[in-house]
Amino acid sequence: FIGGIGVYLHTVNTSGLKGLAEATRDADLYISIAGFSDLREIEELSPNTRLNKHEFRKGGFSFDVYTERHSSLPVPYAEVAADARDYDGVKVAAPEHLLVLKLEAAVERRGSEHGRKDIKDIIRLMLVAQASKFDPERCVAFMQDRHLAMLEEIAKSPEFMSLARGNAKEAKAMRSKFSTVLESTRKA
Repeated sequence: FIGGIGVYLHTVNTSGLKGLAEATRDADLYISIAGFSDLREIEELSPNTRLNKHEFRKGGFSFDVYTERHSSLPVPYAEVAADARDYDGVKVAAPEHLLVLKLEAAVERRGSEHGRKDIKDIIRLMLVAQASKFDPERCVAFMQDRHLAMLEEIAKSPEFMSLARGNAKEAKAMRSKFSTVLESTRKA
């Protein structure tokens, strides 16, 4: 999983961050070509050529399916698969890779409601990074200038107050942790 489900699983599985987790009603999958072939056998997939993905609905969820070598995601499938984390049998992109994928989405959807959610997810991922063994080298290997610029922009964002539910002291602490990870990313 990539996207909101990945952010959710990292957040609820990181000590002290469970309260910041936000459930989602859609799922983003990044799969191998062989996995895509298997999925096509059991689900009816609709292509979305504009976004280089396929889509399907199941159990009230909307699924976006990105396939290795056919998607335009900034982190190659092989890298995501190699470093994926496992939460009770659910594979999730590592925080470093998920951060780059979320930054790309935020850049693309800047100014929209989805872009605002992307920003909150990026803050959550940076807090996960600060509380875990985050390797900025694995992250910056796939970042471009626009991604770092987005991180710099988010560092000044009012979304910290939103995540802290109006608690200025908590928002300040979040912003400080975010800045620590941002600095290590700048150095890398």
